[in-house]
Amino acid sequence: MSTLIVPCGGKSSRYPGMKPKWLLTHPDGRLMIDKALDGLPAGRFERVIVTIVRPHAERHDAERILGQVFAGRHGVEVCVLDDFTGSVAETVQLTLRRMRVNGDFAVKDSDNFIEADIPAGPLNAVAGYDISRDPSVPNVAAKSFLLLDTEGRIETIIEKRVVSHVIAVGLYLFASTAMFEVAYHALESENREIYMSDVIAWLIRERGETFVPLMARAYEDWGTLAEWKALQKRSRTYFVDVDGVLMKNSGRYGKINWNNNAEMLEDNVAALRALQDAGAQIVVTTCRDEAFREPLEAMLRDCGLRPHAVVMGLNHAARVLINDFAPTNPYPSCLAISLPRNASLKEYLAD
Repeated sequence: MSTLIVPCGGKSSRYPGMKPKWLLTHPDGRLMIDKALDGLPAGRFERVIVTIVRPHAERHDAERILGQVFAGRHGVEVCVLDDFTGSVAETVQLTLRRMRVNGDFAVKDSDNFIEADIPAGPLNAVAGYDISRDPSVPNVAAKSFLLLDTEGRIETIIEKRVVSHVIAVGLYLFASTAMFEVAYHALESENREIYMSDVIAWLIRERGETFVPLMARAYEDWGTLAEWKALQKRSRTYFVDVDGVLMKNSGRYGKINWNNNAEMLEDNVAALRALQDAGAQIVVTTCRDEAFREPLEAMLRDCGLRPHAVVMGLNHAARVLINDFAPTNPYPSCLAISLPRNASLKEYLAD
C-alpha cells in the first residue's frame, strides 16, 4: 500500500509568535497544509498521514481543524505524537511505527508547494527543481542540492552548500519502510539532527541504493516567515478607481463623458496587470452606476485586467478601508494611495 506522510512535528520556530505555520491561512483562504498537497497526482497514494504533536493539538485545536480540512477526503489520517521531535526524519520514523505503515511510502514537506508527476509503484526518488530556470527561488543557500551522475541518477545530496543547479524540494520517495528504518537507526547513534537528505545519502553510500530525481514543474517555498510575507504581499487586494486612475478622468456629463470616453491610462493599466499576474486581486470601484457596467467590463477585458469584482454606484466621496491586523496579517493590514488625478501609479507602488 502506497502511503504519503506529511510531517508536522516541529516547533515552527521560524514563525515566532504564531500558530504552527501549517495552520496558517493561505491568501486563497485554504490552510498551508492543504495547499502543500496540491500539485501531486490525485489518487496516487492510498493513505495520506498528517503527523502532528499533542501540544499543538491541545493548544491550537489542530486535530479537529485537520479533520474539518480533510473531511470527505478518502484515506487522510491524522497521527498525534506525544511531543515535538528533533527532526523530520524522527517524525517519519515514529509515524511509520505508530501508524503501522508498510510498503512503499513518500514524505512531503508541509511548508511548500510543488507540481510533479509521480510514477506508480515502489520507487526511490527525490523531487528536484532546476533553479537555473527560476532565479526567483529564495534563500537558495539554505537548500539541499542534488548531485546527478552521467546517467541522471542521484549521486548524493549535500545540505546547505551550492554544488549544483538542482535543489531538493521536500518530496522523498522510498521503495520500502524497511530501507528507511535501517538508515535511520544507523544515523541515530550520531546524536544530531537527522535530515531526510542524510537518510538518502546514507542509503546511496552504504547500501548502493539507486535514487532518481523527479523534476518539479513548479515550486513555491514557505519555509520561513519572510517567504510567507512575500507571498502575502504578492497576493494583496487592490481597490482601484476607474476615472482618473484606470481611465483619463471624465464624468457623466460634458463633451467627453462616460458614454464616449475610452482613453485608458496605459501606464497604470500595465502596472496593475503586472500585480495581477504576480497574484494580486484587483477590485475595480467606481461611482458610475449599473447602466455602465457592461461597457466598462468590456474595456477592462480588452486591456487584460481580470478584476475579482467591479463595484458600481459608489458615492462620489472619500473611500475608507478598515481591516484588522494580527501577527498573521501584520500592521498595517490596509494601506491607501491618494493619487493625483490621471497621474502615474508606478512610483506609489514601489514599496
